[in-house]
Amino acid sequence: MELVTDDYNCCFRLTGKTKEVINLGSYNYLGFAQNNCMRIESDERAINEYGIGVASTQNEFGTTVMHRELENQMSHFLGVEDCIVFGMGFATNSTNLPTLVGKGCLILSDEFNHASLILGSRLSRATIKIFKHNVMKDLGRKLRVAVVKGEPRTHRLWKTILIVVEDIYSMEGTVVELPTII
Repeated sequence: MELVTDDYNCCFRLTGKTKEVINLGSYNYLGFAQNNCMRIESDERAINEYGIGVASTQNEFGTTVMHRELENQMSHFLGVEDCIVFGMGFATNSTNLPTLVGKGCLILSDEFNHASLILGSRLSRATIKIFKHNVMKDLGRKLRVAVVKGEPRTHRLWKTILIVVEDIYSMEGTVVELPTII
């Protein structure tokens, strides 16, 4: 249904017209949330058997038999040993970065990284150094200093150095200089 506004999005009114659009403002990229009469019975069976949702991230209590079945099918499709499927991008970043690095590790993070990556970096308890957005010379300088000098007080080698970037920066639309990083 078409909505219009005359006051810069403070109030909206329906025009009575319908318009076909693509919804890019949700996690429903594949259209699975649309009502489809053919799925109602199978949806009802799944809800009765598994519940509406897990109410938790997979890292905590949120993995079900259905998740594992999906992961097995995905890994078979991709031709890999195993994989993990996440239902939400924010949780993927914020809950998994702390599993990769921790105290005694260094994260080199692009200044325009998404809030989920920033939160995950902070939750990891690793030291975080920010480099200028997509400026590979700045990243290179900070990486060289980190490798040569190690941790600030002890000068021990970092346990791990992780470079955190996005492929396409969600707020700006810029693309990472991945070949240069590699």
